[in-house]
Amino acid sequence: MSTLALVCACLSIAMAAWLGQCLFFRASQHYRKQITEHAREELSDLFVFIDTTYLWPTLVCVAVGASLLLWWVTQSVLFAVCVGGVSFVLPRIVLSRAVRKRQRRFDLQLPELLSSLSGALRAGAGLSVALKHIVQDASPPLSQEFGLVLREQRMGVELTQALNNLYQRMPSESVELVSTMLIVGTRSGASLADLLDRLCTNLRARQHLERKVEVMTTQGKMQAWVMGALPVVLLLVLSQIDPLSVHLLHSTSVGQAVLATVFALECLGVYFLRRILAIHV
Repeated sequence: MSTLALVCACLSIAMAAWLGQCLFFRASQHYRKQITEHAREELSDLFVFIDTTYLWPTLVCVAVGASLLLWWVTQSVLFAVCVGGVSFVLPRIVLSRAVRKRQRRFDLQLPELLSSLSGALRAGAGLSVALKHIVQDASPPLSQEFGLVLREQRMGVELTQALNNLYQRMPSESVELVSTMLIVGTRSGASLADLLDRLCTNLRARQHLERKVEVMTTQGKMQAWVMGALPVVLLLVLSQIDPLSVHLLHSTSVGQAVLATVFALECLGVYFLRRILAIHV
């Protein structure tokens, strides 16, 4: 009877291990496909065209290397696994941040574009000709995005569709206003130069208000960084004052659970602070 129970237990463990392996393989394949497609889309939005085939093997090597190094330094399996997981998520965060930064820089260039475009239209130039001359002297990302709009027009794409494609690549309220203004102005036959001047004034006032809000929330952001870094600094100080107690945090299961709880609370606090300080104008 005991032999039968032992055989059943072994079979159950083997079946659970096989199912876990299959689920892990499917989840890794799904995440590999997802992160590769996401990286390709984000890089294309940044006008960076590289082969992302070797992205997943590179991430695996970096995650395994960082995990082994941290495990060798701290002798903590929990920290090693956490660092390995962060290594897989970090590229998506970096790319998303780069795309948002490029979007912000593009929005800041729009009032200057509208002002120059209004002056060119008042001088008698057509919309496409004025855009061509302005784009040639502009800096990225505005020159890249409107240069693509002009190339699409030369290939036979209507201005409406080209501007809609621009909004799909740069989905912001400012781009939507500019695209709508150009479409409505060209269709209605109204004074497009006057409309562009008014929109330029509104965008400048909005950007001024956004910078004012950013300055006013700088103190809160600095306090968030200080409060977030305080536990790490205290841990480093305690490791010099009382290394034995700090070693217990890395070597015991209770200490590792405490560190994991502190890390989770830190991430939760940073998330809520970012949501509170993210004021949309």
